[in-house]
Amino acid sequence: MTASCPAPSAQRGLTLVEMLVSLVLAGLVTLAATALYSVTLSSYRTVDAGQEIQENGRFALEVIGQAARLAGYQNYTQRDGDGDDNTRRFVASSFPTVRGFNNSKVIAPSSITNDGATNSGGINQSDTLALRFHGSSLAADASKPDGSMIDCQGVAQNYPLNADDVALSLFWIAIDSTGEPSLQCISRGDPTASTLSRNTQPLLRGVESFQVMYGLDTNGDSLPRQWVSGQSVTNWRQVVAIRVGLVIRGGVGSSQGQSATAAENDLYPLGKEFTGNSAEAGLIFSAPNDGRLRRVFNATFKLRNPQD
Repeated sequence: MTASCPAPSAQRGLTLVEMLVSLVLAGLVTLAATALYSVTLSSYRTVDAGQEIQENGRFALEVIGQAARLAGYQNYTQRDGDGDDNTRRFVASSFPTVRGFNNSKVIAPSSITNDGATNSGGINQSDTLALRFHGSSLAADASKPDGSMIDCQGVAQNYPLNADDVALSLFWIAIDSTGEPSLQCISRGDPTASTLSRNTQPLLRGVESFQVMYGLDTNGDSLPRQWVSGQSVTNWRQVVAIRVGLVIRGGVGSSQGQSATAAENDLYPLGKEFTGNSAEAGLIFSAPNDGRLRRVFNATFKLRNPQD
């Protein structure tokens, strides 16, 4: 007797409806994964840009602060041969310890007297700030710096060889070769070079606004009693403090978006409380909706200003 084999079960494929449902579900999963990736990538860019901007802001304030602490320094230990250092003092009219201009840019960086001029077209109404100080020379050769006094470019400066020969750290904003607004530093040059030549170098990219206010000592107690802009300073010997503020931006795509209320997107380089109700151009920066993250950095520095 021969055993019979059961007939194989019939094979059935996917129906059109089941295939369409599968495709829809796969598409939804793909869309969800893509959206999650996009959000994660955007958040990463913002966090990364925020850290970079934070480091850049600290660097900018450190360089400016170092220059501010040197401003007005006069090296009394390296005097003229007869002990009279009057010919080496700062000339307040042309080379004061501190000087700045509103809405300003430096037209001729190589000019020994060009610190900018008020309303000369500063980037986003940015200001210029010039700080001067005495360098320090080797005991054996006054023309060579001993390395203890450096300017905003990190170049060591020597003791002045004449009344106008004072070290310089001049800050301003210019558009660099890549099209980015950058914080620039002008130095009087390297004293060890064959020819002393004033020059400018970029310090930091992405600085859109640079604002400065000056604290005036109006009663002789060395404390700032009044804060004014550069155009309102009539006697630079009264300036005993400066407040500087910067707006620094990140790359395109680093922002998470802007508020629908325009005023909430305004930035105050010197601080909102410090700015108060001032209507001076540049103290409020209206950020464009260009997908860039922006941060404000500001600080106040006390100055020595021995120009009496």
